[in-house]
Amino acid sequence: MKTTNVKAKVPSRFLRFTLLSLSLLFLTFSCSNEDAEMLEPQNMEPNIVEVLESYNRTTAAQKSSDDKYSDSEPTFEILSVALAKTKLASTVSRNRLTVFAPTDKAFEAIGLNKKNIADVPGIVDILLYHVVGQPVYSSDLSSGPVETVQGTDVIVNVDGDNVLVNNAIVTIADIKARNGVIHVLDSVLSIPSLNLVELALSQDPEFSILVEAVTMAGLGEVLAEGGPFTVFAPTNQAFMDLLEATPFTSLEDVPMDLLTQILLYHVVDGYAFSNQLANGFVPTINGAAVQVNLDMAPMVYINDSNVIIPNVQATNGVVHAIDKVLMPPTMNLVELASSFDPEFSLLLQAATTAGLAGVLSGDGPYEQLTVFAPTNAAFLSLLGLTDIEEAKAVISGLDVTTLTNILLYHVVEGRVYSSDLSSGAVSTLNGDFDLDLGTLTIDGNASLVPSLLNVQATNGVIHVIDAVLMP
Repeated sequence: MKTTNVKAKVPSRFLRFTLLSLSLLFLTFSCSNEDAEMLEPQNMEPNIVEVLESYNRTTAAQKSSDDKYSDSEPTFEILSVALAKTKLASTVSRNRLTVFAPTDKAFEAIGLNKKNIADVPGIVDILLYHVVGQPVYSSDLSSGPVETVQGTDVIVNVDGDNVLVNNAIVTIADIKARNGVIHVLDSVLSIPSLNLVELALSQDPEFSILVEAVTMAGLGEVLAEGGPFTVFAPTNQAFMDLLEATPFTSLEDVPMDLLTQILLYHVVDGYAFSNQLANGFVPTINGAAVQVNLDMAPMVYINDSNVIIPNVQATNGVVHAIDKVLMPPTMNLVELASSFDPEFSLLLQAATTAGLAGVLSGDGPYEQLTVFAPTNAAFLSLLGLTDIEEAKAVISGLDVTTLTNILLYHVVEGRVYSSDLSSGAVSTLNGDFDLDLGTLTIDGNASLVPSLLNVQATNGVIHVIDAVLMP
């Protein structure tokens, strides 16, 4: 990220927003001499408005000269005109502020220019939505909501070297002015005015079935007043496609508990704009995770559903419209392993013999577990046998303590997806095993089966392995 006029180097994760400790003295944004912190006459540095105009003059001079000119250099002519025509220029030049400044390209991308900018309905509020009532440098910023002078929060997110304000990227940070600081944005911020439920209703009938389902499940108040949440919102057509593929003819036929879990599987805690998403798994309110796939960019897939409208911001979250209903896991770990029978019948026999079946079903002290599950072939190889029934008999006769220790060496507390793993020691319920992601091996012996990773259950996740691990 390019940085201008900074005395200290900007950290790579630079948005450390401790605005809870910042007293936003100028939220009323008064233009009076009482409320404006007047500039010291001897300070000859340009103010915020003058800094913006200096970019316009410099770029114009470069265009008209023989000097090398880069079209990537930002200009702020439209913003400058907007401030002048709304009579906010004097206030922005006198008060101590932070300005998130969209470039001319950002305004032009939504059809605005110097001639029509002043005619935009609510333009004053839009401009004030780009202003924070104190100078806040990059070193002061961190992820979270930040109140603007307009009164509505912007959402600041730190994503590696990128800094996002709502869905806009900060392209230049910490441009210093006499009365504050400017951070340049690549798009114009839109003020959200509807909560998540109101937003869905405003799109009716495209999301009327989703709203009906939310109401039936008693989740309307939570989604309207709680949050912030990120909602992957299936369209009406997505729900109709689901009903056609199931025995259910309408939402009323779907068991309420199942409907509730389906809906919760579409909700993520916090803000997740599309440019924050990365390949991997994102936990939902349901408990299970959805898988993000960006391999076919610019297409974004959530499980097998395509994001068709991203980043629609509500007052308490953000919505991504999707073209399929996401289906959460419905079986616990034991039920899931049983559904693969006979591939894991020996693992289940071992769990039953050791008295761990209840723990793996979710009845024990662990809400979520990750199981590295050896196949039947893995157990047969360990025992030197070829017959499943004979192997079951042998397993049933093993020492319970020994068998328990072996099984617990295959279990990790919590949901640990493949995208969460790294090479090195992995702590199990019975010591650590060594994982090598380069070769997808555990303890140099067992191999992870790539096509059978991240098999989700209601109380955890299964990764299939081809050998039994020995602690």
